[in-house]
This record gives sequence, C-alpha cells and structure tokens, in this order.
Amino acid sequence: MKVSVRKRFIALEQPFRVAFGTISGLDVVEVEVSDGDVIGRGECCPMGIYGQDADSTLAEIEAIAPRLASGELDRLTLQGAMPARSARNALDCALWDLEAKRSGRSVWDVAGLRAPGTITSDVTIGIMSPEATAKFAATLRDASMIKLKLGGEADLECVAAVRSVLPEVPLFVDVNAGWTLERLNLLSPRLADAGVFMIEQPLPPQDDHLLDEYNHAVSLCADESCHDRTDLDRFVGRYDYVNIKLDKTGGLTEGLALAAASQARGFRLMVGCMLGSGLAMAPAYVIASLCEVVDLDVPLIVKDRADAGVHHDGRRLHRFTAELWG
Repeated sequence: MKVSVRKRFIALEQPFRVAFGTISGLDVVEVEVSDGDVIGRGECCPMGIYGQDADSTLAEIEAIAPRLASGELDRLTLQGAMPARSARNALDCALWDLEAKRSGRSVWDVAGLRAPGTITSDVTIGIMSPEATAKFAATLRDASMIKLKLGGEADLECVAAVRSVLPEVPLFVDVNAGWTLERLNLLSPRLADAGVFMIEQPLPPQDDHLLDEYNHAVSLCADESCHDRTDLDRFVGRYDYVNIKLDKTGGLTEGLALAAASQARGFRLMVGCMLGSGLAMAPAYVIASLCEVVDLDVPLIVKDRADAGVHHDGRRLHRFTAELWG
C-alpha cells in the first residue's frame, strides 16, 4: 500500500475569534492511501492547543507509512500503533474510504449505520462586541441552532444581544476553557435564565476536578477534555455531553467507539470539528448521524467555496457524495 501526504492552508472568509485567540485559517494535512487500483483519502487539522502542528503531523504519518505499505498494519491495528490525535485521524479516515471503495459498499454500510439525507446543524457566532453580535445574529433568523463563543470581555451582554434578535432559537455557548470555576458559578444561572441549554468546556481540562463544586445551573459538555474512551470515567457527575471530534479521537474508528461507550454511560452526544474541507466534514457527518447536537458549520465560513465539500444551507447539512469520500 502506498501512502502519500501533503499539507495545505485553508483560509476563512473572515477572522474568527475564540477564547484562546483569533483564527484566520489553519494548515490541514491530507493523506492518500492506495492499493494500486483504489485510492482512499483522509484529512486532519492539527491544532497547537493540543501540542500538534502540520509539520509534526506530516512527520508522524511518514514515520508509520512503511508499516502500512508492508501490510503490517490495517485500520484496526493502526489504533494501537498510533496515539489518538490528528495524524491517526487522517490515516484512519483514508482507510475507511479505501475499504468502502474496495468493497463496492458505502461507508454507511461498512459502519452499519443509516445514511440520513440531511442533518440539523448549528451556526456559530465568534467573540465580538455585543453590538456586532446582535447585527450578525440578525442575519441568522433561519438558523436551527446557535452556538455562541464566550470568554471575552462582555459575555452576558453578548448572550443578551443574541436573545434580543433570536429569542426562541436553541442556544448554547462555548467557552473554550476560558473561565474559572468562580465565573462559571456566577454566570451559569444568568445563562439559564436566557435559555442557554448547554455550556461547552468552561474550564481548562486540568481543572475538570473543580467541576465537583459546580452549581449545575446549565448542562456542561466536555470538548478539550474529551479525546477518547479513556476519558469517560473522569466525566461522571461533571459533564452531561461529550463533544466527539475526529482530530481528538484519532479517526472515525475510535469516534464511533466513543459514541457507543458514551451513550452506554448515559452521556449525550455532540459532534464538532476543527477547520477543514469537505474531506474532513464527511466522516464527521457519519458521527453526526448519532448526535443530538451537531456543530459542523465550517462549510459556511471557509473562504474558498470549493473547500466546503458538504453543503450547509444555514439550517441543515446535506449528505456528502461518494465522489467526495466513503
């Protein structure tokens, strides 16, 4: 099996601010695996907040490529040969694509899942001033759900700004680990009053134990804290949702396993993503078919529309084609 890999930059149409910085675009890493007749493709987006970048990810893939080329590793044995992070994600998803194409079946059939034609997805509002937040929210009156980034200077004012123009739309907030326990306990009752149904990753992962003192005014979702199934024990009594991102799980194989294990433990499911093209959104769409909360609105914000790949009409994602992936 031949493995080829490259990196490229995906730009956003507008800069996007979150608690840990402003993003104008990111490098992604694309992988192709070929058996000489069929090519499988995958993509990942390594993030500095997890101690990864495109160059280290390229090196990680290139280091393990000979073991794939020799047939020593396949998709299942790859899980134990690489850690759960971006490099394994790109390879794992490429091997899913290869497997589906080799067998003449869709990835849905291989995974034993139903293939929904559309999936309800949110639209995200980055950290802005309350005035800019209200203006942007006014353009989203058809949205099925709103995710509002917090961790800025005027969190409650921005929530109020959204509610001033979208009083009934389901709303959750994402803090990207930008708060302290004290701020969480202070603001969460006010968020509950505003109809916020969930807070995503309020504290840094190393502070998860502090959530034992949380007032539980609003349900919490583990994002940066949640990578694979080994994290679930720590979440009991602290988090209500887990956010499955394939760059954290190390691919669709562990993503599906994490979804099943989370549901068995009573956690509710969310799916998210890093930045990426449709090649990354397609396997995330597979996970989305299992999830209550879907945060896959990247196709709306990439600068080059050719990168969108999976169509998002402002309310729903539309199922990807076999020509794209799977």
